[in-house]
Amino acid sequence: MGAATELMGAATELTGAATELMGAATELMGAATELMGAATELMEAATELMGVATELMGVATGLMGPATRLMGAYKYQNLVIKLRKITAIN
Repeated sequence: MGAATELMGAATELTGAATELMGAATELMGAATELMGAATELMEAATELMGVATELMGVATGLMGPATRLMGAYKYQNLVIKLRKITAIN
């Protein structure tokens, strides 16, 4: 009877240890779930930032046309000034 009681006690201790391990595993799973949620939020934010960057690139591309025309006008103006100087000398 003493051996059986000892075995029952050991089984009870093992059950307690297994319960504690299951509790720890449950906590780890909760933490992993929270981390996955945070990672998902970060990915959503990164996606939004990529959208904003794409829009800004579109704006920059749209501004390149007018900037190119302004540069052409500036070069044309300098050419006119040079021609006026040449004709003024003659």
